[in-house]
Amino acid sequence: MSTEVSFVDESAFAAAIADVRNDASEVTYAFCGHEDGNPNVLSLLVTGSDNSEIGSRMDSSQALYGLARYETQVDMSTTVKFVYIHWMGENIPFTKRGRFGVVQGSIDAKFSPYHAMVSTSSAEDLGTDKIIQMLMETAFTKSKVIESSSEVSSRQMRGFTQTQLPQRDQKAKYAVSAVASKGAGVEVQADVYEAVSRIRQDQDSANWMLAGYEGCNPKGPVTCMGLGEGSLADLKAGLDDSLPMYGLYRHEHTDADEITTVKFVYIVWVGTKVKPMAKAKIITHKGEFESIFCPAHVTIFATEKSDIDENDIMEKIKQQGSR
Repeated sequence: MSTEVSFVDESAFAAAIADVRNDASEVTYAFCGHEDGNPNVLSLLVTGSDNSEIGSRMDSSQALYGLARYETQVDMSTTVKFVYIHWMGENIPFTKRGRFGVVQGSIDAKFSPYHAMVSTSSAEDLGTDKIIQMLMETAFTKSKVIESSSEVSSRQMRGFTQTQLPQRDQKAKYAVSAVASKGAGVEVQADVYEAVSRIRQDQDSANWMLAGYEGCNPKGPVTCMGLGEGSLADLKAGLDDSLPMYGLYRHEHTDADEITTVKFVYIVWVGTKVKPMAKAKIITHKGEFESIFCPAHVTIFATEKSDIDENDIMEKIKQQGSR
């Protein structure tokens, strides 16, 4: 089976996407689906100008793919954001899901670039307020207040591994920016996007993740190799000296007024045992991973675990705050 997709009318799809990307256009979203259930053929199904109706247009028996334009307000400024929506209806037969999954990479590329991705089977996850909230959180514009000491205590649990984290409802999976400074391409598995998304969500208990090159192969794919709740030491414990790896750590600090600030730390790890050819190869992936893991308040390039220090991170954050 081919892993590529084509359109019944490529020009119609291109025109619809161009309208969505045009700030002056009334069209704010466009969706396509599989023609007659054929995994390799897509057709444009609908366009619209009211994002609040997107959820009602979804079909539980279909796989749908769309791009939507949203506006966020930050410091009295309006910013336009594009969100790629991957809808997988809950009534799609298991065998069809597998066939659709084979062409997923080709479909995703048709909607790139975008600032965020939502993968869901629930119409509630596509509400405008919920999407805007996700975009605002990604842009670091939302703060939190800890209401009780017990809540603070619950956030200080240590030593959880990926398999020990509680299972959550299978609702929306949010992923951050796919807008990249393009270098050489590398396959990035979906579990990486999902893990980064969890770290970005303040309400998620997971606060660190690691991704690395499967089989130590710099050609990829890159997969999630660690996800957990704990301290920076827990993240460091997952680093492999023989692997290039990428990490994201959510740092939370509560001041005397019980106001919690959230800062994100992006870690680029090239262990001391990584071969020179592999080091040269992964340099070309810089833009790809910055688009996935950034923006971040602090970026650390490390070759030894001692390069990743909590006190150094706090000092860099303080320096940023004093500017």
